[in-house]
Amino acid sequence: MLGILFEIGLTIWVWNRGWKWLSLLPMGIVLMIAFFIGIAVGSSGGSINDVSWVTSILDVLAIIVLIIMGIVGKKEQ
Repeated sequence: MLGILFEIGLTIWVWNRGWKWLSLLPMGIVLMIAFFIGIAVGSSGGSINDVSWVTSILDVLAIIVLIIMGIVGKKEQ
């Protein structure tokens, strides 16, 4: 739960650094990938606990991308 709040805070920070709608992509991509993984695991009869490490890795990658986006900032045209 704390990770999601951290990602939301980072997304707001990146939005204010000039990325605007592009700041929503990391979380959107992670959500979409996790959704499809959940569908695949659920339809194959597996347990979500078997692949929870994948979503954790995806969350960490999204946080890293958001931090990089925030540090770099959007270049003004």
